[in-house]
Amino acid sequence: MLIKISKNTMRIILTLGLICFSLIVLGQKKSKMIFPPPVLGMEYPEFISACELPNHKNELVYTRFIYSGVDEYWGLRPEKKCNQINADLDLPDNVIIRPEYLKQLKEVHENYWKEYLIIDVIGTFDDSNTSGYGNLGSNNAKFTVKYLIDMYTINKKR
Repeated sequence: MLIKISKNTMRIILTLGLICFSLIVLGQKKSKMIFPPPVLGMEYPEFISACELPNHKNELVYTRFIYSGVDEYWGLRPEKKCNQINADLDLPDNVIIRPEYLKQLKEVHENYWKEYLIIDVIGTFDDSNTSGYGNLGSNNAKFTVKYLIDMYTINKKR
């Protein structure tokens, strides 16, 4: 048995197929691209990996951390695995924090199970307190912020 399809019916089928294909292709979830740390002017320190921080104690440095935690146990750690740095984030009152950064910090604290932050920051690293830093000494170092350069919210993969 042969079914005859008219030109109008064929056009409608092709149009609906094209619309469905477009929705699938164009409806993909967008993800935020993480750029390398920005290059700053001569008056700022040169970027160093957070893994190198023990070699630059109490010096003004520019680095990148991952900021994550649970409940009251929050900390900064390097992007790549290295010498087990887990630093307490110290934000003095005199540091200017842009409103969008405050919003991101609040968001990640409220959704810690599914988000974390990547923070580009200038400040000083200290690990001289043998009893630790942060809540119950859960961090082995402290990073005192002088300038927040940039922040990216990242969704954890399940």
